[in-house]
Amino acid sequence: MYEIITIICLAIIFAILIRKWPLTKNEVTLTTSKGEETPQNDLSDIDYFKKGEEYFRQEKYFEAEKYLIKATAKEPNNPAIYSRLGVIYMHNDNLKDAKEAFQMAVKLEPGNGVYQNNLGSVLLSLGKYKEALIYLETATKIDPLVSKRWMNLALCYEKLGELAKAKEAMSTAIKLEPQNPKFQHIFARLKNLKK
Repeated sequence: MYEIITIICLAIIFAILIRKWPLTKNEVTLTTSKGEETPQNDLSDIDYFKKGEEYFRQEKYFEAEKYLIKATAKEPNNPAIYSRLGVIYMHNDNLKDAKEAFQMAVKLEPGNGVYQNNLGSVLLSLGKYKEALIYLETATKIDPLVSKRWMNLALCYEKLGELAKAKEAMSTAIKLEPQNPKFQHIFARLKNLKK
């Protein structure tokens, strides 16, 4: 089973990198999601993941993406790298790459509720509600005390036309975070919808 997961992970890495690392002028270059290229050989001694995290925390997503892509080549089995890339791609409205990055994070660490929730959220944004439901339900089972995950689950149930389940999930979110006005607004809207 481990071998199959490793092969799948490497295939996804390859798919992401092949779009990001085209060969030009006999030199390997890195192509970011904005299509800009930088030489690959400029930072041979740097911890790419650490540097990418620094830029990520500063909300310098373009720079963070460069380092994190390099980090995937160095640490292909580190789910946190793919998760960060997924967040960057979501921030840039690049949902296709976000989905691939979060899928990789989930494959590498299926017991992580953050990765499950983020993949479910991307699928929800892509209109893949049934697929999103699987990951959003899993996220609430892994970490049942995280209110925003219940909200995401409620929104997915709503899209699937399962209003009773949507109200129940939103009610759970409100129990966990009763003062959240967004939760109150969504719950009120769900209560006004008809079956």
